[in-house]
Amino acid sequence: MVEYSSPNTNKPLHLGHIRNNLLGYSVAEILKASGKKVYKTQIINDRGIHICKSMLAWQRFGNGETPESIGVKGDKLVGNYYVAFDKAYKDEIAQLVGKGIDKKVAEKEAPILLEAQKMLQKWESGDEEVVGLWKKMNGWVYEGFETTYKNLGVDFDIYYYESDTYLLGKDVVAEGLDKGVFYKKEDGSVWIDLTEEGLDEKIVLRSDGTAVYMTQDIGTAIQRVKDYPRYQWNGVYRWE
Repeated sequence: MVEYSSPNTNKPLHLGHIRNNLLGYSVAEILKASGKKVYKTQIINDRGIHICKSMLAWQRFGNGETPESIGVKGDKLVGNYYVAFDKAYKDEIAQLVGKGIDKKVAEKEAPILLEAQKMLQKWESGDEEVVGLWKKMNGWVYEGFETTYKNLGVDFDIYYYESDTYLLGKDVVAEGLDKGVFYKKEDGSVWIDLTEEGLDEKIVLRSDGTAVYMTQDIGTAIQRVKDYPRYQWNGVYRWE
């Protein structure tokens, strides 16, 4: 199984993605030519605070424009609003600092950021309006991505979506919390302590209960093993 691309849906593919795509596709095709069974896959990071930022900026500043109405690829359009969010966010921070608020505090309390965080909570709770906007804007992005993949000459066998696998990850975290694998801090966030393995503490759920990348990664890893189970032969793991 070879994973490549794996973009976020809040902006278009950039030069790093092109490098990643061409390397991943090349490795997959070389393995295939050597006689291996190859699964070309990606995990599309289609949920989270990043896409909520683009969604919120489009609501505020978009005036209903679409890729068709202005003649740009959908991923480029959504990326423009991610940039617009960042500009508005920095402006609000500057305003708060100008009122004497500490910059670090201002970065956490800027109204547009708090609104994006509330939007993420609504999305995870299944709010119909927020989910509808998410589906529409992600649809624009997917069309843009496919155009880029076609132009690059790369393809995929399997698509995984963070919006699916994060739920499995949250279930695993809840089970692990009951078993003492994870622990909860005073603010309600959930962590795992990997210091004995020479690593660090890692957050797996925010204090508001929303998932982070690690939550999705746990779910994705488990789902892939379920979908494509491995067997061990002479000490070497092979995909069935």
